[in-house]
Amino acid sequence: MDAISQLFYLHGIGYEFTKYTGEQVFFSEDTRKRALQCCGVDTNNEAQIAQLNYDLDASNWLGLVANVSLVEQQSPLLKIKIDERQQNLPVNITVPSLNINITLNNLYNLAVTGEYYLHGVRYIELAVPINEMPIGYHDAAVKVGEQLARTQIWSVPDQVFQVEDVKRTGLSIQLYTLKNKAQLGVGDFNDLLELTALCGTKNMDYILLNPLHLLFANIPERASPYSPNSRALLNPLYISVALSADAQNNTQLNVLMDSDDVIDLLNATDQFINYHKVSQVKYALFKALYNHFELTASNERREAFDKFCNENLSTLSTLNSTEPAFDYYLQWQATVQLALCQQSCKDQGMAIGLINDLAVGCAGDGAEFYNQQALFSEGANVGAPPDPWAEAGQNWGLPALNPQSLQHNNYQYYRSLIRANMQSVGGLRIDHVMAIRRLWWCFDTNGHQDGCYVYYPFEHLLAILKIESHINQSIVIGEDLGIVPPEVKHALSTSGIFSNSLFYFEKQHDGEFLSVDDLAPHCLLMIANHDVPPFSGWWCHDDLNIKQQYELINKSEYEQQKQQRIQEQHKLLRFINSHSNKPELVLNSNATDVYAQLALCLAGSQSGLFALQIDDLDEQKYPVNIPGTDKEYPNWRRVLTHSSKDIFTKNAPLLAAIDSIRKG
Repeated sequence: MDAISQLFYLHGIGYEFTKYTGEQVFFSEDTRKRALQCCGVDTNNEAQIAQLNYDLDASNWLGLVANVSLVEQQSPLLKIKIDERQQNLPVNITVPSLNINITLNNLYNLAVTGEYYLHGVRYIELAVPINEMPIGYHDAAVKVGEQLARTQIWSVPDQVFQVEDVKRTGLSIQLYTLKNKAQLGVGDFNDLLELTALCGTKNMDYILLNPLHLLFANIPERASPYSPNSRALLNPLYISVALSADAQNNTQLNVLMDSDDVIDLLNATDQFINYHKVSQVKYALFKALYNHFELTASNERREAFDKFCNENLSTLSTLNSTEPAFDYYLQWQATVQLALCQQSCKDQGMAIGLINDLAVGCAGDGAEFYNQQALFSEGANVGAPPDPWAEAGQNWGLPALNPQSLQHNNYQYYRSLIRANMQSVGGLRIDHVMAIRRLWWCFDTNGHQDGCYVYYPFEHLLAILKIESHINQSIVIGEDLGIVPPEVKHALSTSGIFSNSLFYFEKQHDGEFLSVDDLAPHCLLMIANHDVPPFSGWWCHDDLNIKQQYELINKSEYEQQKQQRIQEQHKLLRFINSHSNKPELVLNSNATDVYAQLALCLAGSQSGLFALQIDDLDEQKYPVNIPGTDKEYPNWRRVLTHSSKDIFTKNAPLLAAIDSIRKG
């Protein structure tokens, strides 16, 4: 293997992949070199390439232990690398935080788990049995003879945190779309609080949220929760003014509530959120809350705020704010209200409660990127290769993390990110979970758009998910739609991570829908999500009409897609009629009746998690997002037509029937 090929391998630059058509695609050397260049490598510098190969390969055998040592909790073995001539030396392993002190007279008779030859010397990796440790991260010192090294032992469970293995039903929502009780234009934590009570009355076990990540207050029209400013902070627009203790006896707030701007918003009946107007009004109200806090807060509340700031200072400081105290206050209020909603879930007896959603990346001009810029590549964005839903591939415009840089400070960045998103929830859905194994990078090569897969430290990122899920008592769902490597599917399954299926895409080889009995058991099953049309819109072809209206497709494409849709509808009818004992449905059946029958069929599946989308229960025609559009269609703005209470009242018989099937 030549030097550049070795570096491709060691740095995680992909060689080939299997396209959705089954075709094997190989990446050119120019493409692979460009990926390395995005990681700061001068591919014409032979000395740099040789040094990197040494650093990423040979040098790993010259230290006793790696910076991070992955140790299985159930059968703990610590891997130590030595010159085989050192086997006669005594060994001492200490873990001060756990008062562990292990001494061996020598290293003979231990399992050899690897070997490496360098300059005629054989180095071996040995598996040393050690004490069982609590799940988590433990600093340790290892001494062989006079050689001393330090490592952080990660005590990793076999699986992520689990709840009792029974069939669960829940609701999936985009929080901002909820009909706002306060009439301030965007769904907030008070609306979520009301929804937790409604879900509790219907024996639901969870509410799956959209990403609640911090967006851009100064550019409120940047509304996508999947292109955030920072994934470790919350979006203040979700703060409910009414839920804040600082709304009580607040004269400034009361005056603002009678202002023309607020009254205009209160009287608005828009189908799509005007984020500029909403943000302008809500931030004025937030300032009134903060001013009242500054003037009247009790010592107890001031201490609570100070404690929050001290505990989260490293994350809060990434805001680089001109008004830090105000922005920190907003993060505190958002955190308190989110926790209140999760507590309500527990009080209702919900087994899981809120499930957060972690976006696959962050915006390239946001706080997260600027504060962690050294960890990112230069000139590469993440996306997806061509697939049936995007034949040209996708560039999501999110900067790509350098897989080697992620290891900095024992993966502290990723650990903190996962922990932040498991706070005050009972579960975490990870968007595009394949990213912990590989990501499609988009970049320019010699002036044209190019791309390839780049591989990440899979074992370590998976270990973090397992550890953090137990520390935070959070289940994990991996959104695995698209092209998924077999090793990722196997790892998710054996790690107890729920997969994520959209029924629209659950097909047999002949194109017919899978039987209910063939749907995956350890899975979050959904009929639709934010990236596909709501069911009523799909059944009535409203999504195709919208695409034509916005000139996303021409008349010929519209007719072609309409015929394809009719074929899909016939397949769906065959699926429902083969599983239902009710009168047969036909092509001109009402969308509401078809949806109800489909939901009842799927409720009988063995899928551990079955989610009903509130948009479908509200019989929405308009999608919340049309992938591949930005300015053309008002993505991430469409609100629900009815209140949560009215939606639950109207669907009460269906929800009761689903609950009976799931619990039966």
